[in-house]
Amino acid sequence: MSLIAARVLGASFAAIGLTMLVLTWGMYRRDARIVDEGAHAQGTVLKKEFLAYSDDSEYVLHYAFPLPDGTRMTHHRDISSGLWKRLRVGDPIQVLYSREQPRWSFPEGHGLMSLGLALFFTVVLVPLSLLGLLVLLARAGPASADVASASTPPPS
Repeated sequence: MSLIAARVLGASFAAIGLTMLVLTWGMYRRDARIVDEGAHAQGTVLKKEFLAYSDDSEYVLHYAFPLPDGTRMTHHRDISSGLWKRLRVGDPIQVLYSREQPRWSFPEGHGLMSLGLALFFTVVLVPLSLLGLLVLLARAGPASADVASASTPPPS
């Protein structure tokens, strides 16, 4: 692999890893702030969606909740299969939302970025980023002409 290709690959790994790490912890901090300082509202289940893929499934809950000014917010969030199975369309749910950005919301106790998930992503993304930085900043090996001259016997 050429040196330029290795540097591009290393830079890509480092950039993707560091970007995803920042986004992960940003989501965790946002959700933790909503839990600590957010507002509560009585919401209503509008629709339930089950998305099946060959390797995974998603349980999506669509819900609406009123804001203090009377505006009705609608949102959807991935939730656990257990909660998805318990709820029915029209059921009431408690919703937590950000006072500054009400579109950042989730059913109370569900759908938020947990500390465990943030730590898991950190364990995966830090080595990926370090590997990328190592490849990006690695020194080039000796030139092929130097290797060939080292293998020939010295003149007598």
